[in-house]
Amino acid sequence: MKLSKKLTTLAIVGAMSATAAVASAANIGLVNMSQVVNSYPGYGALDMKMQQVDAQYRPQIEKKVQEIEKIQDQTQAEAEFNKSVAPLLQKENEEINKIAQPMMQAIHNAVESIRVEKKMDVVLDDPYTIRAADANSKIENITNEVISRLKK
Repeated sequence: MKLSKKLTTLAIVGAMSATAAVASAANIGLVNMSQVVNSYPGYGALDMKMQQVDAQYRPQIEKKVQEIEKIQDQTQAEAEFNKSVAPLLQKENEEINKIAQPMMQAIHNAVESIRVEKKMDVVLDDPYTIRAADANSKIENITNEVISRLKK
């Protein structure tokens, strides 16, 4: 009885492995996010707003960092960084994210809708992340489709 259970388990595992091997071919999409962001309608205005936020915080951050660099004790320097610089960096990032979030959500929605329409298993934003793919996998650059969809 125990032997038959082991054989059944091995047969099931073998069948699952064969299925996984057959199913290993993937439909992979690639999108150049830098190109998509730079082509986003109104990106120039958004970029200017983000640069204004950076210009507002950068001098304060640089001044604090210069003060911290003068502190000899590493532990004290880290504590001062966490107390005075980290909150400024966090506020800057939050403000920039508020500006960029609607754009990034629109891009995500466009990529996701194309992924679903084309029945893609995954969409990558860096073609160099693919080191190897099954010979039956289909790899397609959808950057121009995303840009077109965003301009509608």
